[in-house]
Amino acid sequence: MTTTEQINIPMVHTFEQMLQLAGEKTAAKPFRAVLPEPEYANVFHACAQAIDAGLMTLVIVGNSDTVKKAADEHNFSLQGVDIKEPQDELSSLPTAVRMAEKGEADILIRGMSDTNRFIRTLFHHETAFVKKGKLVSHVAVIKPGKYPKLLLLSDALVTVAPDLKQKIALINNLIQSAHVIGIDMPRIAVLAAVEVVYPQMPVTIDGAVLAKMSGRKQIKGGYVDGPLSFDCAVDFPAAQSKGITDSEVAGQADALLAPNIETAYGIYQAMALYGKAQMGGVLVNGTVPVVMPARADSIETIFHSIALAILMKH
Repeated sequence: MTTTEQINIPMVHTFEQMLQLAGEKTAAKPFRAVLPEPEYANVFHACAQAIDAGLMTLVIVGNSDTVKKAADEHNFSLQGVDIKEPQDELSSLPTAVRMAEKGEADILIRGMSDTNRFIRTLFHHETAFVKKGKLVSHVAVIKPGKYPKLLLLSDALVTVAPDLKQKIALINNLIQSAHVIGIDMPRIAVLAAVEVVYPQMPVTIDGAVLAKMSGRKQIKGGYVDGPLSFDCAVDFPAAQSKGITDSEVAGQADALLAPNIETAYGIYQAMALYGKAQMGGVLVNGTVPVVMPARADSIETIFHSIALAILMKH
């Protein structure tokens, strides 16, 4: 495993520091969060934590009787929380998305909505959630127990099998996200199964192209190298043993670009379940940042995701 003496550690390298930044950003005025269909205990508790910390105020979109019943069941106080009644039980989510589009909310938090239905609503042609010319993607931020800094990851939720053009956009999203959380020149590893170029493995060719683009300043704001296997991305001895000795990224990555959604989601879940990692994640490049908690996410992970969304809001 990489030692702290070998790697470049940014000033912001813990969730505690990120939470401090979110607190400073909302010190004058808490952000407005909108939560549709919230009957989910950990989301309630994370929102309560964020409200108590002064990070946000909350509007819940849903049937008031249902919301009050769920709040009572999960010991969530509705004091100071607005409840917005939708026209019918199927319009809670569209109503929340429209509020975000109209500037009536700073961040959007998914409640009980099915992930596919939630994303379909965001990307529906009648909404203005997706900014023209931009790629919406999921950026996870991870603090593994044995890694001395934060590690960003994309895309575990939206972009299924990115082509080269989409990978460029995903890298730019990672760079922008790293900047707002305090990593000035993020080191981005383009992941593959191996760290050499094999023509029969197209993802290795993409990694080499992206690295060359970074070297020629076609991608700015960070360092990009690839292809890199996971171990070469985060462990100096592994990289050096494979002859990678002149990389700004190998052994000390700040961010990982996965070749597909399966790889990204697998890394995310492995980190959560077995890496003793602190976690958070948010959809970026939409009208507002979106917190997308999984059913198994802890209260801490959802709270971290809310803080991330606050930092990502321009």
